[in-house]
Amino acid sequence: MDQTELQVARAVEAGATTMKGIVDATGLSRLKVERALSTLEKQKFLIRDGQGFRPANRRAPPSPSRQCGTCNACCDILEVAAVDKPVNQLCKHWQNGTGCTIYERRPQMCRSFVCAWLQGHLDDDWIPEKAGLIVHFSQDAVNVTVDDHCPDRWREEPYFSKLSEWSLNGIKRIGNRGYATLVVSGENRFMLLGRTIVPEPTLFGTAFLPLTPDTFRFWRATSPEHLQRLHERIAEIERIRQEFGSCAIPENEDDDPQAPYRPALLRQSNHV
Repeated sequence: MDQTELQVARAVEAGATTMKGIVDATGLSRLKVERALSTLEKQKFLIRDGQGFRPANRRAPPSPSRQCGTCNACCDILEVAAVDKPVNQLCKHWQNGTGCTIYERRPQMCRSFVCAWLQGHLDDDWIPEKAGLIVHFSQDAVNVTVDDHCPDRWREEPYFSKLSEWSLNGIKRIGNRGYATLVVSGENRFMLLGRTIVPEPTLFGTAFLPLTPDTFRFWRATSPEHLQRLHERIAEIERIRQEFGSCAIPENEDDDPQAPYRPALLRQSNHV
């Protein structure tokens, strides 16, 4: 099963039953999805009936035949609190030539962790020991942890373009199906909005407005109320754009807008 077929199979396993649902879930083109579906049907991994697509059984499809090999990046880069292992420090239980000396009693995090490369979602440029990046998926995020020996590797190609692509796919998804793309590099935290980098995003959220198909103006919220006000102002900007064709965008990234928004926006946009 190749990477495209694996993505499609996992999308169906997660509940996507229509062509549009699978395209939205994977970010793949319709043509690639159709080809993968045809192959998966022939291999009896999924069934197409009157209700759409569904797995042939409830077991996850087999992952590509990948092994960690010499890569021990997760034992070096990731934090594992259960064994007092800090981020970007080789685990004290790792020995060269032996590997994990507590493998049979390793913590649950180590037992359950599988990086995106090992799952088959990425090509060999993303092998963690080569890339200096560990990518893994959670329910609402693509998480990237960076080796402190190459803290800016994630900004380089081919990595940045792929992360930007994932970010745009997460933004386009509707409701609870959306996800964030987050990067941890040393003490620094980043969130990607397409090709726009948000440094140190706050716990209260980030409001954003598209400038181009893959860049955004953003405002980091300082409270739930601030986030609500930002969203209300962005909605007004969008309405003015539709009505007049353009709208000025406030320059201050960390400002705290107060209603009413429309009169001030119209004045800034010379629409009065």
